[in-house]
Amino acid sequence: MKTLQSHPLRGPTLFLTAFLATTCSHPNPPTTAVAVIDSAATNVDAAGAAVDAEPPQLTSPALRGWKFSRNVVHIHSSYSHDACDNWIDDHPGDVSATCLQDLRTALCESGLDVAFMTDHPSHMKDFGFKDLLQIKENQGDTAVGPAGQPHANVVHCPKSDKLPAHDVVRTVGYEGTHNMAIGIHNHFADSKSEGLSFADEGSKLPEVQASVAQIHLNKGLSCNAHSEEDDITVQRMVDSGLDCMEVYNTHANFKTIVGMSTKGAKMNFARIFLLDRLLGPAAQSPDPDLALLIMLDIQPEAAFTKWQAVQAQRWVTGVIGSDVHQNVVLEPYCAKGGQLEGFCDALVDKYPHLVKLLLSGGPVMLADGRRLDDYLRLLRWVSNRTLVTPNKPSTELAELTKDGIKAGRSWVVYDVLGDPQDLDFAAYDQKTSKWVEMGGQVSLGSTLHLRVPDVQPMPWAHWTAKHADDPLNLPVVSVIVWQITAGKPVATKLATLAAAPGTVLKVTPDQPGKYHLEVRIVPKHLRSLMKGLRDGEPGPELVDLEQRWAVGNPIEVK
Repeated sequence: MKTLQSHPLRGPTLFLTAFLATTCSHPNPPTTAVAVIDSAATNVDAAGAAVDAEPPQLTSPALRGWKFSRNVVHIHSSYSHDACDNWIDDHPGDVSATCLQDLRTALCESGLDVAFMTDHPSHMKDFGFKDLLQIKENQGDTAVGPAGQPHANVVHCPKSDKLPAHDVVRTVGYEGTHNMAIGIHNHFADSKSEGLSFADEGSKLPEVQASVAQIHLNKGLSCNAHSEEDDITVQRMVDSGLDCMEVYNTHANFKTIVGMSTKGAKMNFARIFLLDRLLGPAAQSPDPDLALLIMLDIQPEAAFTKWQAVQAQRWVTGVIGSDVHQNVVLEPYCAKGGQLEGFCDALVDKYPHLVKLLLSGGPVMLADGRRLDDYLRLLRWVSNRTLVTPNKPSTELAELTKDGIKAGRSWVVYDVLGDPQDLDFAAYDQKTSKWVEMGGQVSLGSTLHLRVPDVQPMPWAHWTAKHADDPLNLPVVSVIVWQITAGKPVATKLATLAAAPGTVLKVTPDQPGKYHLEVRIVPKHLRSLMKGLRDGEPGPELVDLEQRWAVGNPIEVK
């Protein structure tokens, strides 16, 4: 590979702000050229050859005619049997008004544009779409769809202390076993299809393919939930005809701590004990909204690598799943007769808050007085950022977002680590002289452009831009360029690039394949909020561990 120098981009000097830490997994890496471009200079590679630089302002979604729709896939309401502390199971035919209001408030306060609800079929199939969408005319909601047959609900969120007035669109979907439909317009004529298992041993492939066809017939997208689990293989996902699959799921990440993520996994007591600090007095606690950092670096990788393996055979869009249920309730394991009674006696001096919780049982209430798994907290942790046509009414936004997801014009983002401002990845096709987005195809010789994002706080974050500019705790951002080759089940890590925020990197692949980005971050800017929370004792602070921050869908070079 060739490394190119850049001229000033941000601040008075930017000397060699882009460097290559080549981490190629093969002995003879491709000769792909990597350049840094800016509006002030033509770049020169190590051999002295000039490299043309398209104006970097073109690598802006807005100037290419797009805006981001921030959306969450995989959300459970009180219509799911195991959501809201199992309310509907305990109250057959009824739902929790309190929990439904919690969700409505959280959808507004999380700043989402679209919420793709995915309730479990066992109960949701018995309710009409007006109920499932929670359309409230007396609160100004706008039903979307034919009269009496709504398929979406536009909630007009009022201004809050964190966010301006805005709209969020709710849709209906469901989650069965690896069978997740988003944005459907009607219940299926055969309700059994809604609960069909897509697992390898769950249903025969023709049945799975028929269920996918039903989802499409009902205007939805067919996605795979819990891609990390062992009971669904890459080949089943390839053959099924799915539109999208999860590359991360919050619930699956929780399971890495309790030893349920993979076969033979053990409980991670070091991470469980870290909860004690988050349960104590607020003045001494790390920021409860950053609780995800306890487990984010040990997230299950199978979903990510399976997605890359599926891409090697056919297109499937990668999405990120919240899987919020608001239902984490612990048994009193430390109480008399509890499973951990004797064990807890030895822990009470060192972990008093955790033992207190395990004595009483109940929801995991953190130092801010809110439960660990409440809707507001989890809906702010992750999202998809999907490119859609701007200046359209909110009544069209759900359909535009589904179109963008199906086409692959979408990022998955871990918002808990910050807002990746100016995040961008597009290709300039030399033959057609046109820009091509993620999910598209370009000819060999075309140039991939990626903009290194700036680290900015989400509107509700308890840190500010000053934290990210602290010279003693600057976040470290890097971009991995992945190459997926047809027929090869393992992707190649082509290069790891680092540059100043706002820098536009220019990559010209010399081999066919699908190329996608993974943005990683060492979130040192969160140090003061995490208050020295460490990975075990002794161990590094969690803010010094590298995390996955964003993943883009591929662009294919033909």
